[in-house]
Amino acid sequence: MNRLNILFTIQLKWLILLLASSDLICCHRRSGCQALSSSISSLSSSSSSLSTSASYSCSGSTTLVSSYSTLSLSSVGKSKLAILDGAEWNSVQSILRDQQKQQSSMTNYGYMKVVTGKDENNRRIVAMECMADNNSPRTVYEDSVAVIPPKVSDEDAISTFIASLSSIHCALPRIENIGGSIDSIILTGKVVVLGSGELACFSAEGLACMGMEVFMVNNKGNAKVKKSTGKLQVIKPAIGDSETAFSSHLGQFDSLVDTIGNERLSSRLNFDDDDDYSDVSSTSLGESTLQMLKSRHQCDKYVSTLTHSQSIIASEGIFGGPRQVDGYIEKIGNPSFLTNSRECQIISPPRAIGNTLEVLMGKGVVFTEKQRRKACSKRSDAIRGWSLSDFWEQTSWPRDSSGSSTTRFGLPVRDDPDDDEFDDIYEDKFTILEAPYQDDYDEVGEFDTSFSTSPSNSSNSKSRAIQKNPYVLNIVDIEGMESEIVSTEKNCIVFMSAKFCRTCKTIDPVFTRMARINQEKNESSGGDISFAKAETSGAAGKKLAKYVSVQAVPSFVFIREGQILGQASASKLPSRKIDKALQLLATGADWDYSLLDDDENKLSK
Repeated sequence: MNRLNILFTIQLKWLILLLASSDLICCHRRSGCQALSSSISSLSSSSSSLSTSASYSCSGSTTLVSSYSTLSLSSVGKSKLAILDGAEWNSVQSILRDQQKQQSSMTNYGYMKVVTGKDENNRRIVAMECMADNNSPRTVYEDSVAVIPPKVSDEDAISTFIASLSSIHCALPRIENIGGSIDSIILTGKVVVLGSGELACFSAEGLACMGMEVFMVNNKGNAKVKKSTGKLQVIKPAIGDSETAFSSHLGQFDSLVDTIGNERLSSRLNFDDDDDYSDVSSTSLGESTLQMLKSRHQCDKYVSTLTHSQSIIASEGIFGGPRQVDGYIEKIGNPSFLTNSRECQIISPPRAIGNTLEVLMGKGVVFTEKQRRKACSKRSDAIRGWSLSDFWEQTSWPRDSSGSSTTRFGLPVRDDPDDDEFDDIYEDKFTILEAPYQDDYDEVGEFDTSFSTSPSNSSNSKSRAIQKNPYVLNIVDIEGMESEIVSTEKNCIVFMSAKFCRTCKTIDPVFTRMARINQEKNESSGGDISFAKAETSGAAGKKLAKYVSVQAVPSFVFIREGQILGQASASKLPSRKIDKALQLLATGADWDYSLLDDDENKLSK
């Protein structure tokens, strides 16, 4: 009998264990995001604070998080589901991966639930819900908790949380691990915000109130922002009379928030991973732009807030695009799609986002529920859609066609995909920022036409230059110089440039402005000075440079009625030397050889 009791007891224990395991598995399937360790913790502890470490699986998608502390709410107020997609989600993913030091797979969509409620101290708070825990009371991530000021409603607190995640918190420049401490973080730096819409204004104000030096760039040069929140300036893409690109004008900056475009064209591109640039010849324009932001301007963070809906409208236009957007939103806004698709993942809390939110709300920088609903699609208020004002701003932004492709003016431009090759091959062939060829010139020296008979320069074997700039004539070889300037007996200033010359890149937009102003004056006064630009890079460019006796870039060659008058060098524009040379060219006066001197103070009076 005792033996039977023992056997019965053993069988009963196994049955209980099997039932318990089955119940846990069923619970996991019902919740969609229930990790085994979280289940055990919830059964064994009802404490107001607990620690979880798990891999949350949602039928297909997986979000890896490590040791996030959570809090249990004593009461729950409002809640809102938010879905991130497109370039915005790509940007957030890259920053989250960097913070978590994990190489999890990239997904197309991220989602979170933001809630309000009261904690055990009866404080009204807003936070990101721990969607892995479906038990009551709801648990929230401790790092995401922010106390809501009395003047801010629950709805506005939730909207501010959602909007600030990408446009402010992820864009904050940080100096971490001070003195070896993993918890020490100092927020400091200079940030650029592109756009003039409501999200751009919110981003600029928020970053300024967080202590950043903020430069807001848009076509109008103004925006509805409260500059009293901190160091905040609004500028245009082209700065000053010289129309210098804003990136060149600002020099170094730490972060860039792009609310109207996306230079992160590759959804798998990690901005902070140098390996992504190992094969420069295969990178897209977007990757090249990010690389140049980092190498030329020390910009370590690029955050685009562009949604997939905005990308559809930009691609398909405002006539065919909206219908496609509606179909897309209906698919993505379906809760079953979020929990069952491998393309989706739960958003884990960025480090110290609660602290950021408390500063924003405390200083009155709030993205209201009304603004959030206006930005969201009519098909689903969980996902941002598109707006006509953002579309017009995106399409009307001035373009820079001076490089190998057209990009928005103000951003760094790669003149040619083979710039690095030119650096190695040609940089030692020319002197940069030095006075040009120093031998005496004849008063008027005729062109040496010995190259014109070369078979390689015949019109049958070489295509003519493509003219993109309406104000500056593009010259690519000797034959182009002869056909466009010599044979037509033009009065002309030729800007001799090189792809490897950074000074030439800075001068280029100013030279274009001079050409435009000159053309406008010519139309009213009957003047006849033409502006041209010639590249000294490549085989044809090297021959052209030798043809006009140029040994340094940037240089300017002045031609009167098809014949060389003289040349001068200048490292910046406007320049007294260049202005005087143009005056000599226009009046028919003799050449002034003091223009060869680098010191502008030594010019003849």
